[in-house]
Amino acid sequence: MTNKFSQWSSLSAWSVISFTLFAIKQVFSSGYALIPVVYTGWNQGFSSPWVIVVAVLSVLSILIYSVLQWLKFRFKIDKDKLNIKHGVIFKKVDEIPFNKIQNVRLQQPLYFRPMGLYSIVVETAGSKGNEAELSALDYKEALALKKRLMAEQDQHSQTANTEAISNEDSENQHNIVARKSLKELVLFGLYQNNAIWLAVILGPIFGQLDWESMENLQSMQSFWAWYDTNIAVSMVLQLAFAMFALTLFYLLFSLLSIASAVLKYSPYRLTRSGNTLHRTGGIIAKQNDALAIKRIQVVKFYQPLVGRLFKLWTVYFQQVKGHEVEHRGSNNMLVPSMNRNNILELLPKLKGIEATSTQLPHRYQHINLGWFWRRGWLPLLVPAINTYFHGLDIFTEILWVGASIFCLGIYLRYRQYGYVIEGDNLWFHSGLLGHSWQLIALTKVQHVAITQSPNQKRSQLANLEIGLASGNIKLPYITVEDARHIAERSLTLIHNDHRNWI
Repeated sequence: MTNKFSQWSSLSAWSVISFTLFAIKQVFSSGYALIPVVYTGWNQGFSSPWVIVVAVLSVLSILIYSVLQWLKFRFKIDKDKLNIKHGVIFKKVDEIPFNKIQNVRLQQPLYFRPMGLYSIVVETAGSKGNEAELSALDYKEALALKKRLMAEQDQHSQTANTEAISNEDSENQHNIVARKSLKELVLFGLYQNNAIWLAVILGPIFGQLDWESMENLQSMQSFWAWYDTNIAVSMVLQLAFAMFALTLFYLLFSLLSIASAVLKYSPYRLTRSGNTLHRTGGIIAKQNDALAIKRIQVVKFYQPLVGRLFKLWTVYFQQVKGHEVEHRGSNNMLVPSMNRNNILELLPKLKGIEATSTQLPHRYQHINLGWFWRRGWLPLLVPAINTYFHGLDIFTEILWVGASIFCLGIYLRYRQYGYVIEGDNLWFHSGLLGHSWQLIALTKVQHVAITQSPNQKRSQLANLEIGLASGNIKLPYITVEDARHIAERSLTLIHNDHRNWI
């Protein structure tokens, strides 16, 4: 199979579908903000025949451009790199060394399922998008190509570089790291709900509805009459009703998040083959993501506010900053719906990530209270100044309430800041209403910086910045002793370590 790809090869003609959909996605991702405008104009009689002409020309342009992309696309595999030629107007040649590849994702979109075709997505360290995508490949070809690209990371794949392995055989070779049932994925969609962005998009559309005519509906008048009779009579009942309405709103929007989680991840399965993690799942678009374990820089455990009620965490594997498989809001190799016992079972199976901790800490060392005093009183300046000049009125009262809530948020953030030093590992805790733990192996540290203000010097405090390939982590207002210990230990570990930190 490798010999087939040793010469410049073209993709199947079916790949035109992928090129077309990608072009359409680019158009919509650049113009999604126009949706409310188009919707509003359409309701107001926006029916010019030029709209149809522009739409037809746009579709034809996208189709022609996609066909040209397919005709110009070529790829081949050399001994240690993947070469790709592409470009319609400007010709480009990409060379992707195997040892720079972070992730290889094998996926089967819904539109390829009738033909039994798959796509290979390649991601490299530091890239902000997919480095390469080879679409419309036969399953055996796609699987062999995936194994070839990950051969540098997976010692057990060396004997499989030149032959196609069936799906059943490859599954048997993988050790199970985690499985997730339908119930656990539903819970994941419930507590990981990001429906606020949908509300932002629907807001302008709802603003175009004729609310005055809706108020005249008999059902609405009956509802308000019931509300005035039974709810408006008590402040406690009004607060309870408002909480009920917010909860119902959250649950309704959660249906979209739950459906998305189930469709994307079910049946969820995380396996390990040699030094590579594989995640499989997906109902509409089947996916098979591969991540080299040594590429993991930080293991993050995130628990949003609703997740705290269920005592469930989401585990993220953070890689080199730029592009990460299944990052929140994007694409990140994650493990959903994990309780503390699940995490206790998971961490020992991730041998090779440098960090050696095996369980999530229960407590952490708080940062100094000086961090809060330096920031906590600032929001109160605005209402204080307004009260001094204008006196206490309804406006300044609202300012005082808002400033008090802001101060409370700063205090909650201060209470969440903390750290745990555990041998050659560092746990960093942060959050506001939710929780976040980050597990850092000090052997992955690239640089450290200790800074002190005059007040911090007098109090024997310092700010510590830890530089990692996945980004910087800052520990403010910790003791100078701990800051120096972490910095010196990190530098000692990496001084004679000449391994590739990526």
